Amino acid sequence: MSGIGSTPGRARLPARSGVAGAVGNRRQARAAAVILDIFIIGFSTMAAYAIRFGFVGMVQAKYLYQMMMLVPTLIAARLLLNAALGVYRMMWRYVGLREALRFMRSAAVGSALVSVVLLFLRYATSERYEFLQVPIGIIILEGTFTFGAIMGSRFLPRILAERTNSTGDGAQPTLLVGAGRGGLAIAREAALNPALGFEARGFIDDDPSKHGREVHGLRVYGGLDALEDAIHELAVSAVIVTTSAIAPAQLLRIVDTARALGIQVRTVSRAFELLDHRVDADTLREVRIEDLLSRDPVPPSLSMDDLVGAYGGKRILVTGAGGSIGSELCRQLARMGPAQLLLVERDETNLFEIERELSSDVARSDENATSSGAEPAGDALWVPILADICDAKAMNEVFARHRPEVVFHAAAYKHVPMMERFPHEAVRNNVFGTLRLAEMADQHGVDSFVMISTDKAVRPSSVMGASKRLAEMVVQQLAARSRTSFSCVRFGNVLGSRGSVVSIFRAQIQQGGPVTVTHPDAVRYFMTVGEAAHLVIQAGTLGSRGEVYLLDMGEPVKILELARQMISLSGATEASIAIEIIGTRPGEKLFEELKTDSEELEQTPLRKVYRCSLGAIDEPALRATLERLTFLVRAKDGDGVRDCLAALDIDYRRPPAAMV
Repeated sequence: MSGIGSTPGRARLPARSGVAGAVGNRRQARAAAVILDIFIIGFSTMAAYAIRFGFVGMVQAKYLYQMMMLVPTLIAARLLLNAALGVYRMMWRYVGLREALRFMRSAAVGSALVSVVLLFLRYATSERYEFLQVPIGIIILEGTFTFGAIMGSRFLPRILAERTNSTGDGAQPTLLVGAGRGGLAIAREAALNPALGFEARGFIDDDPSKHGREVHGLRVYGGLDALEDAIHELAVSAVIVTTSAIAPAQLLRIVDTARALGIQVRTVSRAFELLDHRVDADTLREVRIEDLLSRDPVPPSLSMDDLVGAYGGKRILVTGAGGSIGSELCRQLARMGPAQLLLVERDETNLFEIERELSSDVARSDENATSSGAEPAGDALWVPILADICDAKAMNEVFARHRPEVVFHAAAYKHVPMMERFPHEAVRNNVFGTLRLAEMADQHGVDSFVMISTDKAVRPSSVMGASKRLAEMVVQQLAARSRTSFSCVRFGNVLGSRGSVVSIFRAQIQQGGPVTVTHPDAVRYFMTVGEAAHLVIQAGTLGSRGEVYLLDMGEPVKILELARQMISLSGATEASIAIEIIGTRPGEKLFEELKTDSEELEQTPLRKVYRCSLGAIDEPALRATLERLTFLVRAKDGDGVRDCLAALDIDYRRPPAAMV
C-alpha cells in the first residue's frame, strides 16, 4: 500500500536465550527437589520401621518385605500429591506462611490417603496377606519424619543464608514503611541478598494491631506519627516505602520528614506488586514528583472483566500510538484481549518503541506464566502502521483493509508556543486530521470513535486550544447524523509526557538550573498518564452522540511549588538550583479551566467521568469556517487562521501581534 507501512506483530514471540535459560534453571531446581524428596521419603519410612520394631525386628522377613513394598508406594503417592498441589512450583527462596500451609496440606492429605488405603488393606485382607497389614504406628512416624525433613530441607538453607548475610559489612541501615506482604518480601530479601546494599532494622505501619509486635524478627514501631522517633532510635540512613498504593499525602509526609533529617527515601516499582512481590534489581527507585502529584487511589467503576467484555475480540485503532497518551492506551488495551490493535503513528522511532515495548511485555508475561504453571498469553495481534492521519488516501486504506471497530484518536499537536508560530499546522493536523478520520469512521461503520481533547479548548487563549475546540465541534456535528458513537474526552496536563512542565523541570535540574517558571501564580491540573488512559478507555464504553466527557482532575497545583518540590526531591536546595520567573509565553494562561460558565456537568455512571452539556452547533457557520480555513491552511496564512478562529463563537482571543 502506498503511504502506509504496516507489519503484523504477534504477541507470542520465539523464546529468547535468557528466557530459555531461566526455564532450564527452574527445571533443574524442580528435578533436584524431587530427587531430594525421594531420598527423604525412603529414609523416613525405614526410620519409622527402625523405631517401631527395633533394628532386630527389621531383619524379619515379614517386615522387611513389607517395608520394601511400602517405600516405592509412599514415594509415588507423595510425589504425585506434591506435584498436584503445586509444591514443586514454589520458589522456596520466597516461601512464607501461605507456602508452608500448602505444603502441610500436601503432607496431611498424603498421609490421610495412605492411611485410608492401608487401613482398608488391614481389615479387608486375610492373614494370608499379612504383609499388606502395615501397623498404624508406621504411618504416623513416616508422616511425621517426612514432613519434618522436607520442611527442614526447604527452610534450613534459607535460615542459614539469612543469618550469614544479615550483618553484611557496608549495608545501609533502613526503615521500612509498610509491614504487609511487600515489606515482608523486602525484609527477607535484604537478609538473603547483601548485594542489595541495605539492612532492614524495623517497620512503620498504619495498622494499630501490628504496633509493638514483630514481623520477620523486626519491630513495628507504630504509624507515621512514630516515623521520626524510629529514624532516630534505629539510626537509619534510608527509608523504603514498600507499597506503590500509598496515598500521595502520606508519601509527601514521609518525604518531608525524611528530607528534614537528611534521610534518603525510596519506593517500590509497580512491577514489584504485579509480579507477586518478587525482589530484583529494578524493585527500588527514587520517589518521583509523579508519586506526589497523583491522587489517592479510587476503585475503577469498571473491572478488568467489564473492560475485556467491552473491548475483547474487537479490532481497535489508536492514532498517535507512540505518544504519551496513545502509547499508554495501547499498553492497557493490549491487556484486554483485542482481536487486533492497530498502532497508527507517523514517527517511526515512536512506533518502533511502542511495538518493542509491547513485545517485551508479552514475552515477560509468557515467562511469568510458565514459572507459575499457568498457560502463556494467547496469540493476539497488533499491527504497527507508519502513517499520517492527514494523509487521506493512506488512512482510507487502513480503514478498508483492517476494518477497525473502535477508534481512539490521540494524535494531535499539543505544544502551545510552537503552534503559535505555526497556526496553519495546528489547524491542518488537529482540525482537518480529526475531520478526515471521523468521516472515515462514519463511512466504514466504526462502532465507537473517541477523540482525546484538552482543557486548553475551554475559552482558548492559544491556537492549539482553539484548534482542539474546533475539533470537538467537528466531532459533535458529525455525530448528529452518524450511526457511529462519537465522543470527546477532555482532561488537563499528563505527568511525565514529553515536553510537559515536569519533563522540562527535570532536565533543568539535571543541568544544574535555573528552573524557569512563567509566573509565580500559574497553576495547572495534573493527572498520571495511566489514570488518564484508563478513564478514557472507560469513557469509551458510554453510548454517545457527540458528547464531551470531562475527567475529574482533582485540585490544581501551583507551578512554583511544583518546581520547589522537584528541586527538593533531587536532593538539592534552592540555594544550589535557582528558580527564575521568565513571564508568560504567547497563548499561555495563568490557570486552566475544565468548562465554561455556560456548560453544565452531569455525573455519568463512571467515577471521575462527567458529561459536559454543549450548545447546539450552527452547522452552516461551521461549514463556512472549515471552507475558509481550508484555503488559509493551504496558503499557510497564519494571521488569517487566527482571525478565522477568533470569529468563531468559542471565546478565543488572539494574542497581540507583538507576542506572536
